[in-house]
Amino acid sequence: MRHYGEGTVLTVFSMALLIGACGSSSAVGPQGESVAQHEAAASVEDRQAATLCQAGNGTVCWSDRASSEAKKLREMAARHRAAAQSLLNAEASACEGIAPEDRDRSPFFHGADIRSVSPLDEALGMGARFAGATIVFRAVPGLTAEWLQRIVECHLARDAAVGYDMPEMADCPLSIPGVSATVVSAGDGFAVKVHSGDDAAAAEIWRRAQRIKARP
Repeated sequence: MRHYGEGTVLTVFSMALLIGACGSSSAVGPQGESVAQHEAAASVEDRQAATLCQAGNGTVCWSDRASSEAKKLREMAARHRAAAQSLLNAEASACEGIAPEDRDRSPFFHGADIRSVSPLDEALGMGARFAGATIVFRAVPGLTAEWLQRIVECHLARDAAVGYDMPEMADCPLSIPGVSATVVSAGDGFAVKVHSGDDAAAAEIWRRAQRIKARP
């Protein structure tokens, strides 16, 4: 077994290359928009505003109503662009110091390195609700729970920025909208608790966890 340090490629946790996201499932509806979707929406709103104000370069309006509607459209476009920049900033912050190999590859590929998967429940009043899955990896020399947490957070931020519609990565439990994940030490390994407050997303996390465990 190779020794792994911070910022090096985690071969035992490698996965088919994902360009920042792992793909969504039709079982879980889209939540939020990616950078590209925000920018596309902003472009549409800018064009609509220009259509309302046809004179000159599209910035002069000849009625109060057209002027007001164009202003609202431009404000919406600005909000979309701000949201896109916020996603990019979050990704840059979360992935700072993470090696490209770790940033671009999911930690959930080799089933042989996954020791167990189990349902994750959370307290709800006097009972509990099903919330996702706990995925336990065997220990890897040089890898800490803190560093694996950073890699997981980087993936979550990249998924949000790039979007979730990558069917070739449909088994990645981190790439479901609205998901969070916490890494804790688990004896001689690491437990990744992948959680969602949405019932459909929680069910999808569990489905993917079972599929990745079944891999050779």
